[in-house]
Amino acid sequence: MATSDGLDAAYSKSRQTWTLVLASFASFMVGLDVLVVTTALPTLHEDMNAGTSALGWTISAYELGFAALILTGAALGDRYGRRLLFVSGLALFTVSSFVCAISPTIEILIAARAFQGIGGGVAIALALAVITDATPPEQRGAAFGIWGAISGLAVAVGPLIGGAIIGLLAWQWIFWLNVPVGIVVIVLSLAKIGESRGVAQRIDLVGLVLSTLGVYGIAQALIRGGEDGWGSPYVLGGLIGGAVLMVVFLWWEHRATAPMMPLSLFRNRSFVGGCIVSFALAAALYGVGFVFAQYLQLALGNDPLGVGIRMLPWVALALFISPVAGRMADSKGERPLLIAGLLLHAAGFLAIALMAQTGTGYGPMIVPLLAAGVGVAIAFPTAASAVMRSVEPQLVGIAAGVSNTIRQVGAVFGVAVAAAVFSSMGGYGSPTEFTDGFTPALLALTVVTVAGAAGAGLIRRPTFAAPPSPAPQAEPAG
Repeated sequence: MATSDGLDAAYSKSRQTWTLVLASFASFMVGLDVLVVTTALPTLHEDMNAGTSALGWTISAYELGFAALILTGAALGDRYGRRLLFVSGLALFTVSSFVCAISPTIEILIAARAFQGIGGGVAIALALAVITDATPPEQRGAAFGIWGAISGLAVAVGPLIGGAIIGLLAWQWIFWLNVPVGIVVIVLSLAKIGESRGVAQRIDLVGLVLSTLGVYGIAQALIRGGEDGWGSPYVLGGLIGGAVLMVVFLWWEHRATAPMMPLSLFRNRSFVGGCIVSFALAAALYGVGFVFAQYLQLALGNDPLGVGIRMLPWVALALFISPVAGRMADSKGERPLLIAGLLLHAAGFLAIALMAQTGTGYGPMIVPLLAAGVGVAIAFPTAASAVMRSVEPQLVGIAAGVSNTIRQVGAVFGVAVAAAVFSSMGGYGSPTEFTDGFTPALLALTVVTVAGAAGAGLIRRPTFAAPPSPAPQAEPAG
């Protein structure tokens, strides 16, 4: 690694530590609000008379918000400062959490969730960029492993916290807790994270509109298809219109002088492989979370806290395994870890799908849940590492934005597929009817996960190089 004064300042131990801790905790807070809400779905179904489509949108609005402005946020960060946009995203997330908490109807809650997702998406995209800025190339796998462990802790404790809050307080407290925590993280980030910039570029507003409308059209059609019928004008219009808009988006990105998603990045096989994995992993994680939490409560009869406890074998291992996976990625490369992790997750939930269909109770599901939990704990930080180490240092901001956009679109896709398959094959009428939809939904998500493992085969072992000068600005005083 280069040892110039500028690089020493950029990579000082204090700056690395504070940046990693604050960026990871922000990711934890943002990620928590996805899986905390999964345990609230049956309560929202009862309290707000929300059907499958509306419940799906409480998750998907958040993920669409994530996907909508990640790339624009990354571009603004490159131009105006990555720390500035990181903090701005956290501020929007915090304010939107307040609105979620006071929402009187499911429609207002869904709208607030969309803005919450926009803020969270900008913050997460810039979190990866500021970690990369502060960390030497040869240590980034370990740093992403720690980031993945703390982010994964949100997955681990999200259902448990959600169940406890709903059981002891009310679902609104899921969002109230974000407000004081968000303020503290914003203040510390302004004081402790160094500012950095990338290559300034114009904002691609046309690309932003085309991609957002295209993803929205396809997602709403998938979510509504099971309830409204696949021949419904709204569903067919969404699928066809969304697909056309995505084709136009790709055409525009090819012609634009400052595209929000530079297609040249996709000439890099490792980047493509990392994006495929990110898409499939998010689809599996959020799609499974959407149906599994409801299955534990509505089919097996557990209360919200019991749901959170029973999800722990799946989600509690990230804190211990992700840092080890990050260090292994530094020495062995990401490809074998990602293939193994995704196949473990697929095998675990394939077994659970078959058990649910035969009426097996929760006990035998623990071993498959543990296997799936090991898999996701391995794959989650390793996918981020594969993407961020596949590009030149000056491209980390836009690479983080592109990969995070694809990951969040994957999350929307996973929830949409789960909701579509579930509502086509089952329903909320009885435990048996719910299981009739639950099993094929898990089978569909298993196929998506295996496809992600195949995509991991594109990833090549990274080579390390020192970033070019000038280095990012030195850390602030204090």
